Amino acid sequence: GSFRDRAASLMTTWAYKTGFKTIAVASDGNMGVSIAAYASKARLNCKVVVPRNIDEGKILQLLVYGSELSEYGTYLDEAIDRVAKLAEGRNIYQATPELNPLSIEAQKTISYEIWEQLEEVPDTIVVPVGSGSCLFSIWKGFVELKKLGFTSKIPRFLAVQSEGCAPIVEAFKKNSELVEPISPETRATAILVRKPAYGAKVLEILRKGGIAISVKDDEIFKAEKMLARFEGLFVEPSSSSTVAALMKLSEEEVLSPDETIVCILTGSGLKVPNIFESMGYRKRMLELGFETSMKFRILHSLSKGEKHGYSIWKSLGGIISPQAVYQHLQDLEKRGYVESFNIDGRRLYKLTEEGKQLLKVFKIIGF
Repeated sequence: GSFRDRAASLMTTWAYKTGFKTIAVASDGNMGVSIAAYASKARLNCKVVVPRNIDEGKILQLLVYGSELSEYGTYLDEAIDRVAKLAEGRNIYQATPELNPLSIEAQKTISYEIWEQLEEVPDTIVVPVGSGSCLFSIWKGFVELKKLGFTSKIPRFLAVQSEGCAPIVEAFKKNSELVEPISPETRATAILVRKPAYGAKVLEILRKGGIAISVKDDEIFKAEKMLARFEGLFVEPSSSSTVAALMKLSEEEVLSPDETIVCILTGSGLKVPNIFESMGYRKRMLELGFETSMKFRILHSLSKGEKHGYSIWKSLGGIISPQAVYQHLQDLEKRGYVESFNIDGRRLYKLTEEGKQLLKVFKIIGF
């Protein structure tokens, strides 16, 4: 799960209630996965546009939920531009959070939950920042709580980005009102946003006493492992960036030990493989990689037309035995990716629609 589930639930419900049959979203992972899940439950067609920089685990989730997946651009900003054109003038509900204000209304409930659980407003809230919508949403929620008379103050906000992708942090340091697009590079893909949609609003909030800080990827992964081992919380790198920032500022004595501080952990780590790489768990991944690669090659061979098992084996160049090919075919057929039929006493194989989708995903994630 992730903080995007709040927005996905509201937007998918609204799309269903207002009669839409198709919903579209640009996402680098969490929002797309959540929309795909809710769309599946609501029986809505789901189109997801993803950038090239996306975690493989999230792509596989999108496939499992049956979404129509397409790749466009290297970064989320480009995928957003693409989905805007895709839905324009068509009967498609636009669920991209940067293009739909309902996402803010849904995500601001995070502030209600914090206030309700603490029974007070914290002094500081530490938020990972990509597009900036999460920080802006939480700020908006606290502003409304104050206007309604439930609270007497608004917390200070601390925006966190990776050093490899920190356009808001750089603008904050330069005292600029504009966030300039950059050429980013970070393994925390959920906050890999070159041109933040809510960048100007986040800067405006931070100018009221907040802080913007960037942390190294190594610090992010160190915090990720620490959270899992000592708190029992396995979160994705973008989430652990807040704890990495907190540790960094504590060492620099920027924060007071008497402060009430809330770190926002935005998503689960189960769908992000980077932690396994950083911890050195490679052997089993390599074994799985070979097995998956063989299945990809078989699917790719069948994408050129119906074939019998021997023909598939020949197309692989004999790198595995014919028996192994038939075992892979049997497994793929059992999983619904391949189907077989007899013609003149010969068994032929062909891709199912699910198999075509799986092959497409394999290509996107670089097999």
